[in-house]
Amino acid sequence: MPRKALRKSHVGITLNDRSSKMEKRLGLALEMVSDTIRTEYQLTAVIAKRIYLADVVEAMQERYKGSKAHFELAFRGHTNTYMQPDGGFMWIEEWGDAPRRFILVAEAKRQGTSDVREKEKRPKQGRGNAVERLGKNMRGVDALFLGERITPFVCFGEGCDFDPDKSSIIDRVATLNGFFPLNETHVDKIQIEGDTLKPTSLYFREQPWTPGEMYEPLMDVARRAIAYYRKQYRL
Repeated sequence: MPRKALRKSHVGITLNDRSSKMEKRLGLALEMVSDTIRTEYQLTAVIAKRIYLADVVEAMQERYKGSKAHFELAFRGHTNTYMQPDGGFMWIEEWGDAPRRFILVAEAKRQGTSDVREKEKRPKQGRGNAVERLGKNMRGVDALFLGERITPFVCFGEGCDFDPDKSSIIDRVATLNGFFPLNETHVDKIQIEGDTLKPTSLYFREQPWTPGEMYEPLMDVARRAIAYYRKQYRL
C-alpha cells in the first residue's frame, strides 16, 4: 500500500504517534489494514468486537461430534460470557458468516505503568497482571481456531515490565508463546513428530508502538490468513 495513503488521522492519531492510548493506536492500525484489504483484494474487512464463549463451545461440539471429546462451560449463566480483545476479531464480509473465517485477532497489553497510575491517583498495577490476562485470552483463541492450520493472533505489548534488561516478566510472555521467538510473525501451526505447535505473533517491548509499526505485522498476518482460507476453502 502506498505510504502516502497511510498518512491519515483517526481521533487525532497520526501514523507515527506514540502518545495516544494504546487501544486507539491499535484501532488506527486496524483501519489501515481494512483499507489495504479493500484496495488489494476488493474485499470488505469487518470487525466483531466480541465473541460469546457459548458460540465457541457450540462450534467445537459441531466440529468434533461423534468423537469422545465433550465441551461445556462451567458458569450456568454463560450466555453473557465472552472474549473481547482490544482489536476484536476481523473477518471478511463477502465470505459469509456461517461460519466466520477470522483472518486476524488483535490484542494490546500495557504493563509497567505504576508511576503514571500513581500520578493519576489510581491503584498501582500488579506485576504480571496484563500477561496473565493475555494467557487466558490465548487459550480462548486456541479453541477458536481448532481444526484450522493457522492461528492469526497478534498481540502488542509495551511498558517497562517488558524490557528484558529490567524485568523477567518478558519470560512469561515467551512461555505463553511456547518459547518461539517474540517480535516475529507466526501464523501457521507446525507439525513435528505428531505434536502440534501453535506459535503466535507476540510483539513486546518497553517503548510504545506507533500505528505504522503495528500495521506491518497485522497486515502480514491478515495476508497469510486470506491466502490460507482461499486455498483451504476455495473462497
